[in-house]
Amino acid sequence: MFSKYFTSAFTALLVTTALVTPHSAIAQTTIEEDKLDTVNGMRWAGNGLPFDKVVEIKDALVNSPLGKVVIDRHGEDPQGVLFKEPFAAPSPGRFVVVSLWGSKIEGCFVKMIVQTAPSDGRAELEEIAPKMLELGVGEQILQLKRSTNAKVRGFQGNYTYTTYENRRSIENSSTWFMTDTLFDISPEAANLLRNAPAKEIKARLTFENGDTKLIPIGSSNVKRWQEAFGFNSSCSAPQ
Repeated sequence: MFSKYFTSAFTALLVTTALVTPHSAIAQTTIEEDKLDTVNGMRWAGNGLPFDKVVEIKDALVNSPLGKVVIDRHGEDPQGVLFKEPFAAPSPGRFVVVSLWGSKIEGCFVKMIVQTAPSDGRAELEEIAPKMLELGVGEQILQLKRSTNAKVRGFQGNYTYTTYENRRSIENSSTWFMTDTLFDISPEAANLLRNAPAKEIKARLTFENGDTKLIPIGSSNVKRWQEAFGFNSSCSAPQ
């Protein structure tokens, strides 16, 4: 069962403050490395993170630069037609992928954070833990495999949502789930991403159970990869 792998420790996280406030996220061009750590989970859709810009990663203790990252997200909301809000909060059927692309002093990285609120409130680890990431870059297909040096992190949390029946509002409770997966990226792969044409790229996630999910990466963020992966263009740690 899913509960064997997931911790419910971040149920309390849902009612705590965001990693950064929405106001500061608007102007934020730097982020402390610790705020990218998901050891205690991540708020739904990464709310509070600085999306769609090149962000400098800094050491929280001495404020020195450690790397650069571009954070992208994709969301799906099956509810309704006019009012799709996948990033607002967990709700039955909503699905979000937060992706991090960049380089640090010790090397390059690509991370996929998958969050899902299944309609039945149930999920298994293999259903949302991607084992492979494929990207269509120009005429090439770049294949990245899950890192063997980093364990997949799994989390779950409770949430409430409102439904309406006979003009009455009804409060319901359910569970949403999250995985955090790091992918290996070689200097050659990072160089391909750094020089990718500035247009929308499609990424395919393949999960443990064989299911796949296509997610788009917008052209503006693809263009930003040049700077993010350029912080450490060799993808190697200092000797």
